[in-house]
Amino acid sequence: MVTGADEVLARVQARADRAVRRAELAPGMTFEQVVEAVERALRMRLRIVAETDTSGWGTLTGFVTSFADRREASIHVRASDAAVYRQFAASHELGHLLDDAHCAGSLHERSSVSPHDNPDLSTPEYEAELVAEHVAHRIARLLYASPRVAESSW
Repeated sequence: MVTGADEVLARVQARADRAVRRAELAPGMTFEQVVEAVERALRMRLRIVAETDTSGWGTLTGFVTSFADRREASIHVRASDAAVYRQFAASHELGHLLDDAHCAGSLHERSSVSPHDNPDLSTPEYEAELVAEHVAHRIARLLYASPRVAESSW
């Protein structure tokens, strides 16, 4: 028997698959190459900004502002986070940009609060957060799945 949760997961996985294919992401890429691939896929200039003043951010770990009319976007992450976590937070935001169902031009947030634990999210918002999270995990696997890459980070 297929449940509502199964249907949500199937939709989320399909959207994440499309997002990863859209950017032609492949094992062995560096984070910089992932960002460049997303830029090519979206025909958009991207900047990753490590913000030093995040005193008012609360649980927010990153956000993206997208300006479709200018073909550019900025992803903001906390400079105080470890580099690998900044990359993960930025990858989550890249997932929002690559998701064919995202709302261009609106603010998307990555919070340390799981979408599973946020009752304020509507079903479309919940699914968008899960898609972005799935994309971030897939990017992390591309970057760090190789033992050689893992060893170089020790």
